[in-house]
Amino acid sequence: IIHAHRLILKLAAPALAHLCEDVDEDDTLPIIGVRSSIFQGVLRFAYGDAVPPQVWNATTTNNNNKNDNTDDDTTHNEEEQSVLSTPSMEILDAANRFGVVNLKILAETKVAETDVRISTASDLILYADAKDCPLLKERVIDYFVANAELIRKHPSFGKVKESASILDELMEAYVTKRILRSFSSGEGDVDYDSMG
Repeated sequence: IIHAHRLILKLAAPALAHLCEDVDEDDTLPIIGVRSSIFQGVLRFAYGDAVPPQVWNATTTNNNNKNDNTDDDTTHNEEEQSVLSTPSMEILDAANRFGVVNLKILAETKVAETDVRISTASDLILYADAKDCPLLKERVIDYFVANAELIRKHPSFGKVKESASILDELMEAYVTKRILRSFSSGEGDVDYDSMG
């Protein structure tokens, strides 16, 4: 059981405060789908703008530690679990769910710095688009542009193909990057020193 003050939640975690509105002070509110250590990290951030380093580095065991009443096979396939169950992603997901905006931005930055790879890029861009994570989305789009051929060959790219809007954003970023590259490559440059 974890205790929290409603006023602090209202200021720092409004979505969580909303969940607590109809709960009596003596009752408990089960938090489903978030590991206890991650939830405690979110609360610590709400109270003092810091998540202990051990929470960022907590190991996961295929979501078996989650307080989730659903069967793992029905919620995510194994590949999605590995992408979405890094501590940074779990913190990002919890911060988004409970409305802890500053923690969401911090977690987004950590995910963008450490979790973007060929095998995760497709799942991360879908997640970033669905959960309104612009920092992460921009980082993944840049990664897509730099590694388009390899990412397109990965099996998870099939999910990206189902989203016309994401494909459009990726195409625009890819084309824009190529145009910018052609302007900076010296094509059509004039040697102003020799004009005279």
